[in-house]
Amino acid sequence: MPEQLVHLFDAHLHPEALSDQDLESMRFFGVERALVVAHHPPEPTPKALRKHFDDLVQRQLPRLERLGIRAWAALGVHPRSIPRRGLSEVLASLPDYFRGGRVVALGETGLHAGGIEEEEAFLEQLALARQLKLKVVVHTPVLDKERHTRRILTLLRESGVRPSRVLVDHANGRTVRNILGCGHWAGLTLHPEALRAERVVALVRRLGSERLVLNSDAGEGAGDLLGLARVANLLAKAKLSERVVKRVAFDNAARFYRPR
Repeated sequence: MPEQLVHLFDAHLHPEALSDQDLESMRFFGVERALVVAHHPPEPTPKALRKHFDDLVQRQLPRLERLGIRAWAALGVHPRSIPRRGLSEVLASLPDYFRGGRVVALGETGLHAGGIEEEEAFLEQLALARQLKLKVVVHTPVLDKERHTRRILTLLRESGVRPSRVLVDHANGRTVRNILGCGHWAGLTLHPEALRAERVVALVRRLGSERLVLNSDAGEGAGDLLGLARVANLLAKAKLSERVVKRVAFDNAARFYRPR
């Protein structure tokens, strides 16, 4: 094992697109816990979505556990996976998954390209989250992130979901202050399409560690399997306290999702 290994909680993972060797490498470099997040199956149909949910809960969670990573799931309809018909059918199936403690949040939902269809699907899922008192993982897109994030924050405010139950993911230096200012948690993604480790260190130095959660989004395109380990190492080298490093690398995610 690497010396002075920091305990890591990867709060956004897509293991179905990763090999056992990939996951073993992540575990070797400190990932002890993970949140498996529903993604977008090839065909956005109710049947395909339920099959995807079943795969995450029945196959991917046990697989991670077998490889030494304690894992939980977030299930929801990604804005790129809204079915043309049958969204209500999919949402009606979700409550059953939340029994038993393995599924700890609804997500990822949110906006990708924007528009009425995405906003309506987002609001329906927020209404379900409010009804069931669920935590929510919210997607923000790479393109036009600032505009879409502003709209997401408006819809979140109108939904009535408690801000403290919402993590707005894939934040960057231009959106993270607004997310935190609205009382939400902010996900910082170590990924080639999102943030590099050095940028995350700069954000933590500037903003502190409160309500910031790290994740890799590994399994979505060309990811960085060792991104979390790299940022934890750089945080320590930047003379930030052990308490701050531990908070952003592990404790914040554990606190937000409160896995049993």
